[in-house]
Amino acid sequence: ANVSLLLFCLSAISPTKMEQTVQNVISTLKRKTPNQNENGTLLFRDYGRYDEAQLKLGTKRNRRISENYYVKNDGTHCYYFSLEDLRRLFVTVGGLEELECRYIRRTYVNRGADGVDGERRRCWVQARFRMPSLPRPVNRGVNLVIPIE
Repeated sequence: ANVSLLLFCLSAISPTKMEQTVQNVISTLKRKTPNQNENGTLLFRDYGRYDEAQLKLGTKRNRRISENYYVKNDGTHCYYFSLEDLRRLFVTVGGLEELECRYIRRTYVNRGADGVDGERRRCWVQARFRMPSLPRPVNRGVNLVIPIE
């Protein structure tokens, strides 16, 4: 693929299976060829460390499965990523080039009908990675033509 998109899906995977999942996604990315101008790119957005939802889950009994990995009220699982988590998975383990890796933080104000305002502080991670270029082959002079003057 020229572009692979992971939007809020890797967080539902068990941390013990994330590396294999990332390898599977990376295997879909194309490398630059003579007919293709660019390497494949991976676009990623998911839950960020210390999102308000994580902080609320952390205060509830029996919600934490492991470090930064929780079970939500509806029974689904959710991992909360740091930028270092993404770099380890996609750059160190996956071998991709980092183009962008940052937190996105937003505060939403819920204006209730009863006049009571509630704020939610959200945190996501957003990243772009690219398949690295293959090194150029070294010309050993086999097909080298040198003009004679």
